[in-house]
Amino acid sequence: MQAATVASWLACGFEVISVNGAAEADAVRKAYPDVMVIPVSATAERFAKKPVPFIHDMLKVLRQAIAARGLTPDTCVAGIINADIYLRNVTGLKEFIQREAHGSLLCGPRVDVADQESFARFTPTGAETYSIGYDYFFMSGTALEDYADSPFCMGMPFWDYWMPLVTLLKGMPLKTFTSPVALHVHHDTRWDDTIYLFFHALITYVIELARRTRGQNPSAAGRQFDLFFDFVSHLYGAVFTRGTEPAKDSATPDAAGVAMLADFYDRFQQVAVHHIKAQAAPVTLAEALTP
Repeated sequence: MQAATVASWLACGFEVISVNGAAEADAVRKAYPDVMVIPVSATAERFAKKPVPFIHDMLKVLRQAIAARGLTPDTCVAGIINADIYLRNVTGLKEFIQREAHGSLLCGPRVDVADQESFARFTPTGAETYSIGYDYFFMSGTALEDYADSPFCMGMPFWDYWMPLVTLLKGMPLKTFTSPVALHVHHDTRWDDTIYLFFHALITYVIELARRTRGQNPSAAGRQFDLFFDFVSHLYGAVFTRGTEPAKDSATPDAAGVAMLADFYDRFQQVAVHHIKAQAAPVTLAEALTP
């Protein structure tokens, strides 16, 4: 399937760069001769159980690619896409993305289909159901500097919330591509307890970004923000401690504390999804809505 998805990106006119761990880079080069393969020394295999790249390393590779071509970040648009996403070769797609992503972060949800053969047969109806999260992002080259090192990586949860939340908190416009351009073969998703590592990483990253502006705005709105920031930060610290530290006379946390922490994570995810969707301006490519 990945051969079909990579071919779809190339057919749309995009230059494709694959970021891989050193151990699998040669195999990827042989399998995809039209793709530039950049090896990285570090992967998230220790906790992801597979040698997937970190998102921050992928962004660094994009910055290096822009510089190597003698281009300037403010004139370039770059993107990240999940390997199993097929892009329909819609007229004007590349130009639309370059225009809409300039000065913004353009978030792309997917439409699930039954099988790989559905890629070629797909006909838009206007009643498509889009994924809750996002499978690809396009952004200005200048935005590549906005994301610090983090545990977020391909193939694991919440990198698709982390990127738009960072964009919003740093004041850059956010857009959602609401056209059936990206297709994906439906499959069940199962996560183990590693998901809690990424929940914690997402919340602490957001708290740290908010902490940096605390106390800098003397207005009433600024003081209100400071109050609620202190409340949320203190509340999460207490819930996290109770849900992770061993209970009295026990080697494990108490069940009620674990349940409380899991509930906090679920509610944070709901808020994050709602906030991202409420803040993102929808953009549509008319050509993608016709057969």
